[in-house]
Amino acid sequence: MDPAPYEFAPMNSAQERKLLNFFRGGCQVKKNRHRVSKLCPFLVLFFLFSGGIAHAEIEIQILPEVLDKFSIGGEVNVFYRYDQSPYYGADITPDEGPDTDWGETFSRIRFTAEKNLDWAILEGQFAPFYTETIGQDVYGLVKDDQKSGIDQAWIKFRNIFGSSVDVTAGRQDIKIEKWFLIADGEDQEFGNWLYFHSSFPMALKLDGEFNQLKSTLFWARSGNYVKYWTDGPEDDIDLTGFNLHYDFTEKLYIYGGVYYKNEDQNDTASENDTIAFDIGADASFGGLHLEGEFVYETGDVTDAFGEERDRKAFAGFASATYTLPVQFAPYLRGTYIYFSGDDDPTDNDVEEYDPMFFDFKIWNRWIIGELVGETQLPNYNKQNIIAEVGFSPIEPMVISLMYIRHDLVENNWLGMPLGSDEWADEFNLLIDYPIGDHLFVHSGLGYITPDDAAEEVFGDDENAFFAQLWLNFYF
Repeated sequence: MDPAPYEFAPMNSAQERKLLNFFRGGCQVKKNRHRVSKLCPFLVLFFLFSGGIAHAEIEIQILPEVLDKFSIGGEVNVFYRYDQSPYYGADITPDEGPDTDWGETFSRIRFTAEKNLDWAILEGQFAPFYTETIGQDVYGLVKDDQKSGIDQAWIKFRNIFGSSVDVTAGRQDIKIEKWFLIADGEDQEFGNWLYFHSSFPMALKLDGEFNQLKSTLFWARSGNYVKYWTDGPEDDIDLTGFNLHYDFTEKLYIYGGVYYKNEDQNDTASENDTIAFDIGADASFGGLHLEGEFVYETGDVTDAFGEERDRKAFAGFASATYTLPVQFAPYLRGTYIYFSGDDDPTDNDVEEYDPMFFDFKIWNRWIIGELVGETQLPNYNKQNIIAEVGFSPIEPMVISLMYIRHDLVENNWLGMPLGSDEWADEFNLLIDYPIGDHLFVHSGLGYITPDDAAEEVFGDDENAFFAQLWLNFYF
C-alpha cells in the first residue's frame, strides 16, 4: 500500500518536495527477529491459496517463481524529550514533579507480496510493530511500558478485470485527503509521541479512479478509540464513509465526502453517533498555495444518563503559503483553525465538534502546538492562529519557526466552566533534515506562556519549555 502523501512545506519548492519524500518514508513506514522470521512462509502460503495453486511446502529459494514481487521494508525510530513545567507548574501526575524527560522507540517491519492473477493483481502486506516508553511521558499516561502488535494485515485486488478499481480488506490504514477528519483507526497506547500505528483493525475499502475523478468507499471498525478524551477508550466503533476527489489541473483540486460514526458497539455509557459532511479545496498559483476544509456535523448524542441530544457542530481550516523565488526557498504561511464548542451543555443542541478520526500529518496538522495541542487542548472547543516562516539553508533541510495562538471558543475546558477563553501563546522552532536515503533527523525547541484560562485550570502561571530530538532510520 502506497503511503499517503505528506504536506510539509510549499510544494513548489524542489528542496521541500525532496524533504517531504524523506519525511513521508519516515512517518508512514514510520526486536524480535525470531517472531518476524516466521511470517514469510505464512505469507507465501496465503498467496499460493489465493492464486489457485495446490497447497505444498515451498522452499524460500524458489520464492521468485511463486510470487511476482516480494519485498521487506521497515523502520526504527528513537525519540527523546525534556519538558520543563509543561502544565505551568502543576505536577504531571500525583507521583511526579512538574518536569520530566523521557524517551520512546517505535519499530516496524513490513512484508509485501504481489501476484498477477490475470483478472486482477493480488497484493498483500503483513507488518508487526513494537513501541516502548522509557521514563514518564509528558502526557501523564505511560511510564516504562511497551507494546507489540500488528500494524498492517491486508490483501488488495488491484485493477480488477483491467479497470482502475481496487478492493482492499483487512487491517489497514484509511487516511482521507488531508487527514482532518478520517485517518486514525486505533490508539497506540504506548510511545504516544512516535504515534505511527493508526490502522483500523478491520476494514473494507473500494477505490476507483476515473480520469480526473477519484473515489473511495469504505466500512471500518476502530479499536481502542480515544479521540474524544472524555469518552474512552472505546472498542468496536463502526465507521462508514464515501469521498470524491476531482483534479481540475495538477495544481487545483476539490474533494468532499460524508462519514457516519456509529458508537452502538462501544464500551462506555455515552454514545456519539455522528454524521459528518466534509468539503475541501487546494490550489497553487505560482509561489502561492491556498487550501481549506470545512466540516459540518449532525447526529445523535446520548449522555451517561441516557438523555438524547442533537449534534449541530462544525470545524474547518484555511491556510495560505507563499514561497519566495529566491535562494534558500524562504516561505511564509498563515493558518486559521476552528473547532466549535458548546456554550450551553444543558440545552438540547450539542454544538461541540466531534473530532472523529483525525491524525497527525505534519507539524500543526492536526496536533496543533507541540506542547498545548499534544497535552492540553483536544480538537474541539478551540481556535488557533498560526504564523510560520521557514527556509532551506541546505537541501533538503527545512528550518521553521511557528507562533501558535491558542484560544477556547467557549469559556469551558472538558466541561469545567472558566472565566476566560484565552489559553496560551506557543513558539516552536523545528529543524527537519533527511540525511542520505535512509535517515531522517528532527530537532525542536518550544516556549509557551499561559494565559488566564490555562492558569485557572492548572493553578499556576510558570512558563513552559521543551527540547526534543527524533531519529528515524528506514529502509
